Amino acid sequence: MILYHFPTSPVSRRVRLALALKALPVELRDARAVPEHRATVNRLNPMHTVPVLVDEEDDAVVFDSTAICHYLDRKFPDPPLWPAGMAGAEAFQITALADAVSNILSDCGMRYHALHQDPAFPDVSANVVGRAQRALDELARRAAARAGEAPLCGDRWGGADIALYCLITWLEGLPGRAANFPPAGWVAALGWTLPPELTRWADQHRSRPDVLAL
Repeated sequence: MILYHFPTSPVSRRVRLALALKALPVELRDARAVPEHRATVNRLNPMHTVPVLVDEEDDAVVFDSTAICHYLDRKFPDPPLWPAGMAGAEAFQITALADAVSNILSDCGMRYHALHQDPAFPDVSANVVGRAQRALDELARRAAARAGEAPLCGDRWGGADIALYCLITWLEGLPGRAANFPPAGWVAALGWTLPPELTRWADQHRSRPDVLAL
């Protein structure tokens, strides 16, 4: 398998941790550093986004991190990324909230930054960033409710934990990346705050071998 990715992208890192959980070998191709890899991403994925997984064994191309995680879970079901029953339903909800935060902040801070001088932009930004903040606050509530229990859903580290951890570390890293990557600073300046409950939850997982390997 081949994964086209950006090393600092939270959704790319999500797939890398899912692959690590399942102990699956993969060739990593950095689509930010290598123009040929970015051209391949644009050819394979109509949305022109990373990550993109190429499974040569099944002649399959899968894009969108959540879709890739579900693909991996169906082809390689053990260990599962998603718990069974209602715990699995909660895991999907947590993942959706994490997706909402990263998508809103990336769009508003990076993709639409050229519009930030438009008179209407402050109101639009306040509206959508408010949605992201409410999603962060809800994620914080759910993480706090599991205080002392490492997995968010079920009895083991899985897809929801991976999605939330990658979101938190991406947000934490934005200010430090701003000097070399201005769009990171644009996202950091949008006015959101990372709830301390999320930082405390992430602290439980920073020493995991798969996390350190990122």
